Amino acid sequence: MGFVLLTGCEPAHAMPASTASPALALFVHSTGTGPFMWSRHLADLPEGLAPLTPANLGYSPATALPAGQASTVADEVAHLRAQIPEGTEAVHLGGHSYGGLVAMSLAQALAAEGRVAVRSLWLYEPVLFAPLKADEAGLPPDVAREVAWLYSDPLFLQEEHGGSEAWLQGFVDYWNQPGAWAALPDKARAMARQVGWKMFQEVRCVAREAQDFAHYRFAIPLTLVRGEHTTPPAREMLHRLATVNPHAEVTVLPGVGHMGVVSATEAVGQSLRAHWQRALA
Repeated sequence: MGFVLLTGCEPAHAMPASTASPALALFVHSTGTGPFMWSRHLADLPEGLAPLTPANLGYSPATALPAGQASTVADEVAHLRAQIPEGTEAVHLGGHSYGGLVAMSLAQALAAEGRVAVRSLWLYEPVLFAPLKADEAGLPPDVAREVAWLYSDPLFLQEEHGGSEAWLQGFVDYWNQPGAWAALPDKARAMARQVGWKMFQEVRCVAREAQDFAHYRFAIPLTLVRGEHTTPPAREMLHRLATVNPHAEVTVLPGVGHMGVVSATEAVGQSLRAHWQRALA
């Protein structure tokens, strides 16, 4: 769902309501990261699209989530919806990991509302563990083993551990490699501790709240991207989303893992450029 790269994090790229653009490219960041993860991809936006990269709920002092307070995907959607300036006519949505799930949910909320048209979706490894768990018997063996382990592990989903040092280490190491948490700079670990509880809430959301894959059908241009070396569950999630969206363009980035948005910016940039060509044709 993400890993901590909070050092060097710049403020969200947002627009005051008075300068609303008729078309936005809104990108949703993943767990433990921030708006900065999209910064290298904003320069290539097509003419006529304005970037909007808000911080997730709980990632700024103004929206801090106290330990013990729950949050849901619906809360995240409402928070992001409030960042879209009045007068916006259309939006293209992008998201990474947890941000991918939120982007899909925001797309559905905007479609139901009917005031802002959703033109396209670009998603890098959106995470939906709950529907995988619901179909354990139908999963490939490597996926089933990992899903069973994640749901049985006493650390990841138990409230008493949420956002703790041990929880953060387990989360970061899972999405990267053993020792990744220990290798982070002290400043990055300190900043992660500040949002650790919200990070835990995001993990619980993808583990408990996601609808079945069939719920996420779209009739708009859709690009689904994953890294060649991602986790088995992330691979299966993307496959199942592509199955219910046969029109989707599926891209597998060679030699890349779950954090390709920040570690393979050129390959991701190529995918985004191809997406804009299709979405704006």
